[in-house]
Amino acid sequence: MAAGRMNGVDLATTIAALRAISPFSLLGAGEILLIAEQARQRKFAAGHMLIPAGSVAATLFVAIDGVAETTIGPVGAVFDVPGLLFGLGARADVRAGAGGLTALVIAKPHVFTIARECPEFIVGLLDAPSGDRE
Repeated sequence: MAAGRMNGVDLATTIAALRAISPFSLLGAGEILLIAEQARQRKFAAGHMLIPAGSVAATLFVAIDGVAETTIGPVGAVFDVPGLLFGLGARADVRAGAGGLTALVIAKPHVFTIARECPEFIVGLLDAPSGDRE
């Protein structure tokens, strides 16, 4: 893998995408870099099941293009924080919206590693709107 690239996506592009979304926009350069290095960009077709109802999220999703939605309503740009942090099952299926979804995904173990390095990151996640849980 070439320096500065991950999963075929430029690290600078990932950093810019994160900086545009709260709570990442509140973090310093070092914290953003740590998160960007762990994030993987994935594209999901319209209607793709992201989190089935009742299941617990294994990844943190950060929507950078398109939306995710449930029958309850749209979800926030950062989801599923309650599932990931507290082991709560999703109240409804979470699927990629009609236009599909491009998201940065961060595996649960990496989220907890980031949390140890950047505790303010978790505070920001807890304050981020989740859409389907409000």
